[in-house]
Amino acid sequence: MAKQLVGGGLLCLCAGVLCVNTAIPARAQVLAQKNWAGSGVTVEVWWKRGVFYRIDPTKFQDSTGSGKGDLAGITQRLDYLQSLGVDALIVETATGGGKATLLPTPEVSTAFDALVRAAVGRHLRVLMDMGAPASQQADAQYLQMARAWLNQGAAGIFVPIPALQKMDGGAHIAQLLQQLRALTDNFPGERVLLADAPAQQDATLKSGLEKYAQLTASAPLGAADKSGALPSVATLRGQWMADLGDTSASETRSQAANHPLLLAVRVPATGDAAKRMAMERALAVMLLASRSAVLLEYGQELGLDNAGKEAPLMQWTPTNLTRKPPPPAEEAKPAPSPNAGYKAFLPYVPPLPKNFFPPPPMPVVEETDRPTPADVTLLPGFTAVTLDAAMAAPNGATANVVTETYEPGSLLNLYKQLIRLHHGNATIRSGEQTVLIRDALGALVWVRHAPSNSRTSSTVVVACNLSDKPVVLGDLGGVRVQGLRSLLSPAPGDLTKVEPGGVVVAETR
Repeated sequence: MAKQLVGGGLLCLCAGVLCVNTAIPARAQVLAQKNWAGSGVTVEVWWKRGVFYRIDPTKFQDSTGSGKGDLAGITQRLDYLQSLGVDALIVETATGGGKATLLPTPEVSTAFDALVRAAVGRHLRVLMDMGAPASQQADAQYLQMARAWLNQGAAGIFVPIPALQKMDGGAHIAQLLQQLRALTDNFPGERVLLADAPAQQDATLKSGLEKYAQLTASAPLGAADKSGALPSVATLRGQWMADLGDTSASETRSQAANHPLLLAVRVPATGDAAKRMAMERALAVMLLASRSAVLLEYGQELGLDNAGKEAPLMQWTPTNLTRKPPPPAEEAKPAPSPNAGYKAFLPYVPPLPKNFFPPPPMPVVEETDRPTPADVTLLPGFTAVTLDAAMAAPNGATANVVTETYEPGSLLNLYKQLIRLHHGNATIRSGEQTVLIRDALGALVWVRHAPSNSRTSSTVVVACNLSDKPVVLGDLGGVRVQGLRSLLSPAPGDLTKVEPGGVVVAETR
């Protein structure tokens, strides 16, 4: 179904029938992925296994040169987000999940309207992180603001539950969720209600989340222990299986009954760089080789450290400054001719015949051996003003979009490939899995079994080596190891041997 607001009404094209509904004032955003409901491929709703990308607009892109990001900056970077392969954006309206500071004022509404219109053309949806109400008595204003964003074209609402828990009890929050769900259900276009994981467990709130929120964020994967160290393989595996709704430790097939919104912690940019990168790659595979929806934080695909109190800016280039290109050289004006007052003689040229069509111009291709652009400082970074050194990411000089785009084995390119598999591989999307216990080897290994109703899908083997020694894949529960075909590029030479810090995602031939 495609919908667009035309002349204040809603123009719908359903099964070849054109209808106009002038009673609904809101625009509905179009469907994006081929597997979403209404595409003719499957009836699965779009959010069930979507990839969401949460953005703090003040830290993502500055469009005015003021040093502070804005909604227009997100619009400027939609091509990058589309190339990443995400399904929807979640725009934060409050820094740190507190009270909303980004309100639907006329100026903000204009910028948001431009963002939604541009996102629709790139098959992206835009949701709003609502922040927390101003007080316990501000439910009416909170619902009014949610309605305003939905009227503006927001594809849904994200509720930061921990921020609400700081000022209210579980019963009141559950009642608010009920009202928000009723509100989103009244709007067309599969609007959704998403929620963050509670900071403190509350039986009433848990029941309200299960009943009213379509997706609730899981406990974050990769959380450090009490000493602050990275989790062990056994701990990480236990966190992952608990988030998927399977807490058994036996090597048996499991199919999660629920579909949580998986997310991961930000690995601190300290300590052993090799172990940190191994954890980053393992978390990416655990998130996106799962059957669940996934929530990514901005910069996570680059390995930016957002675990500190002050979140860094999104790193676009090594300098992250937007430089103006040098002005073009002025052409030398010819000396005036003594006969300047007379026009030159132009011979008669007969017109071409009407049936003559010149060949199309061929594209100009520049051959170069450079793996990266000649001067990255000419590419747009975050802003055009001088950046505060405290706002830059500790690893921003190496973990930025330009550098990682031109590195085949980078974390960014791994995320791009995994997101494509998350959407397009039938086994990863809906197959059962067997989690193998390989804690003694320092490896996470599991097998995704092809769906029973699929004749073209193959079994997928996934392995992440978090140790400092190579891991040889042995018995995989009856799955044939020899003859694996890698689903990632560049692929390791021997897929049965996982190098330290490496990952393998391969299918049986």
